[in-house]
Amino acid sequence: MNLSKYLFILPLIMQPIFSEDWPGFGGVSGNFISSENNIKKIWGNQDPRKLWDHEIGLGFSSIIESKGLAYTQGYANGKNNLYCVDVKNGEIIWKSSFPCSKADDYFKGGSRSTPLENDGNLYLSTHMGDVYCLNSQNGNIIWSLNMSKDFGGKRPTWGYAASPVIIDQQLILVTGSPNGSLIALDKSTGEVLWKNGNYGAAYATPAKYNKSNQVLVFHEAGLSLHDLSDGKEISFYQHKTRYGINASQPLAVGSKVLLSSAYGKGSAMINISGKNPKVEWKTERVAAQMASLLHHNGYVYGIHGQAGTRAKFSTLFCMNSKNGKIIWEKKGYGLGSLLLVGTTLVLLNESGELVLIDATPKQFNERASFQILSGKDNWIPPSYANGRLHCRSSDGKWVCLQIGSTI
Repeated sequence: MNLSKYLFILPLIMQPIFSEDWPGFGGVSGNFISSENNIKKIWGNQDPRKLWDHEIGLGFSSIIESKGLAYTQGYANGKNNLYCVDVKNGEIIWKSSFPCSKADDYFKGGSRSTPLENDGNLYLSTHMGDVYCLNSQNGNIIWSLNMSKDFGGKRPTWGYAASPVIIDQQLILVTGSPNGSLIALDKSTGEVLWKNGNYGAAYATPAKYNKSNQVLVFHEAGLSLHDLSDGKEISFYQHKTRYGINASQPLAVGSKVLLSSAYGKGSAMINISGKNPKVEWKTERVAAQMASLLHHNGYVYGIHGQAGTRAKFSTLFCMNSKNGKIIWEKKGYGLGSLLLVGTTLVLLNESGELVLIDATPKQFNERASFQILSGKDNWIPPSYANGRLHCRSSDGKWVCLQIGSTI
């Protein structure tokens, strides 16, 4: 029997193409990794196909995609605006607007956190601490609260930035209140289930610690691990920076957690599973101010650098997660954000350049680059769902591109 005519199907069997939604900050698992493996490999002189775009107002809110709809928020005319868009044609299905102070002296301003879709509801937090639960199909408000007024929360210098997250059916919020800096709410009613802690809020989003009934919180004092049943603190590791800026997501690597901050602090790999956390290694060569780190096959990928005059010294790097040794690094991209799709690093830098890079420790290899946004301070993480890449600028340009094959 001649099998040669059947061999062409083997790559399809060996490399299946998945598609998945991106329902919250950082995707399904909150780690900025997509299970899809469908990004185009060879581009030549071609650019990604633009499917549609919108102007949505100032802000640093990323885009989510769930069940055929995409959502994000933007600030304009004294209001925070939440958009719902049909991903197939870019049509705006609905827009909800909420009065909100701009309240920024340090940069152009706008919303910070990313919405979350869960079980037909949409959860939204503004930079002023307003939290809304809405019907994801029509934008009607189900319940709302304000973290400062209702819980005594202290708004951090650059505004509330942590995104809403649901872990084990509980909506987890960081209030920064001395009487419960971490709170859990009933996601359906907004009723308080528990509150605990007295740390000031920073800018990272709470994250589930592996598969345990525990949550990691990277606040202005450092990293704390809490029991999800009552919020009780299990362990704490001090990791302070100037201005209380801990913004890069804590990265779980097995039972350990990698922290990274700028302002001279650097990175530390922490074993936080016990009552007294143990430092596995530290390095000042990696200091991620805002962009979250990625872990893939024993290596960490990220962007070292700090905004302002030091941004020109930023580097993209690959690091051994076991010892913090830099494997390779590349200058010239500036600050930005990373995603991992299959074996492709998707980099969107602060000047709006999209770069596709092989995620391998063997050597640095840029596959393609495209200028897709204008302006500066474009620090917003892109999102990837069902073959679509959503990118936005801090000025409010939202563009949806096809770079995969499952649309």
